Amino acid sequence: MFNLTQSVRKLQRSVNRSWKLYGLSREGNCTAESIAPSVRATLKGEWTQDEQSWIDRIERLRSEMNASSAPLTRTDFGAGNPEFNCTPEQMRAGVETADTLGHISRVASKPPFWCALLFELVRTVRPTSCIEMGTSVGISAAYQGAALTLNGGGGLVTLEGASSVANIARKNLRELGLDTVDVVVGRFEDTLPKVLATSQPVDYVFVDGHHEERATIGYFEQIMPFLAEMALVVFDDIAWSDGMRRAWNRIARSEGVEVAVDLGPLGLCVINRRAAGQKYFRIPMN
Repeated sequence: MFNLTQSVRKLQRSVNRSWKLYGLSREGNCTAESIAPSVRATLKGEWTQDEQSWIDRIERLRSEMNASSAPLTRTDFGAGNPEFNCTPEQMRAGVETADTLGHISRVASKPPFWCALLFELVRTVRPTSCIEMGTSVGISAAYQGAALTLNGGGGLVTLEGASSVANIARKNLRELGLDTVDVVVGRFEDTLPKVLATSQPVDYVFVDGHHEERATIGYFEQIMPFLAEMALVVFDDIAWSDGMRRAWNRIARSEGVEVAVDLGPLGLCVINRRAAGQKYFRIPMN
């Protein structure tokens, strides 16, 4: 009976998700409508031969990174851990941590499913000027860069605070032949203004770093003036802490956000400066 109950609940979640994805696909906004097929394709693992080839190459690289015991010291300018309650001064100064490459790769890199979703979003939305905030060892950047390569145009600038980790990312991206991706090193508050100014109009941003409420809201407000009239802004770890949940709830209801989609750990904001109203979709993936 227990297994039957689980199966019924799983079916109910699947039906509920399918119905919400259908509603999202009927929004009348081309970017919002692209999210639904991207989610469906990722859930089914439906890839072309070229797409699967890129995914396999990146995942082989991930496996190598995960298995590495090489020592790596890095400086973390983010919140570090939901329980740390770092002050803005502590985050600005950074915390130096002795670690291994394998541990950093396993902990800081997005899991394959979510990387594949980012890949599919870039493939479907087809942005040209892209920014990622939080590079780590470059796995998610590789997925997004590969999607741009397959699209035949566009570039990604990815920002990383720790120079030691950024060097690993550069090496990985170079080995993959992804010249569509440029790694910029430094604290976000130092590097983001110039990147925004030189990349505008930006039509895709993936915010995956400095998981702190005020900082996340501040980055969104800083990014908004440089976005194209229609853009997609993706936030990672929106349920990482109470502060990140509050930040997401505020951002999702901000002026200029026509459609906000809560996928659990990931939040997607469809920007439309001419939007007459707002829609909110909560579509859990589990």
